[in-house]
Amino acid sequence: MSSEGAPAEARDEAPVARIEPPAWSRSARARSVIAALSAGGAEPRFVGGCVRDQLAGQPVTDIEVATPEPPETVRARLEEAGIRAIPTGIEHGTITALLDRQPFEITTLRRDVETDGRHAVVAFT
Repeated sequence: MSSEGAPAEARDEAPVARIEPPAWSRSARARSVIAALSAGGAEPRFVGGCVRDQLAGQPVTDIEVATPEPPETVRARLEEAGIRAIPTGIEHGTITALLDRQPFEITTLRRDVETDGRHAVVAFT
């Protein structure tokens, strides 16, 4: 659809080419965690509640990250970077990074192989 049928105020606005990352994602702690997780070339991404809260204009308190790396690699990369790694949900691929008392919940990308609606057997992807 062309912009000719759009309201005048919509035609006058230039498209947004880039959305600036929010301040919480640029903090020294967040950058340290992302750098540790990226060390082997993986591309971690912010997911879950932090994204939802940011989009809703709410304060971001829980930071969750997804990564393609298996939990053992996540734990090793965090520890190599001097970041405490707590296996909070290791059977589902979740490690909590704790840096200066701020937790970052990091979960390996996965799919449910079997589930009863509450408990799942997962396969990392």
